[in-house]
Amino acid sequence: MTFGDEKKKKLYAETASLIADMGFRDKLSIEEMNFLLNLLDMVVVKQEQPRLIQTLKNWVNTNKGSEIDEIIKATLVTADFNNPESLEQCLQLVTELLESRGD
Repeated sequence: MTFGDEKKKKLYAETASLIADMGFRDKLSIEEMNFLLNLLDMVVVKQEQPRLIQTLKNWVNTNKGSEIDEIIKATLVTADFNNPESLEQCLQLVTELLESRGD
């Protein structure tokens, strides 16, 4: 991992440790933990998927805990970060679900 920035390395390590700890303490499901660790890797290390980040921001800013929000969460935590086509389909579905809420 070559960040060139010690603060980024430290932030990455602390965040990964916190996510793993929450998973091991059953504060997060294994799916949630894996999603967050994959997201952390995607954003900090690979610096990819700006559309994913924007979609997550849109959802977080409008999440009302509705049934549709639970479907969105279930869809996101099962996203395959290693398959670009699958991830794109996931993002399209989440975008459509967000729009169907009428926000």
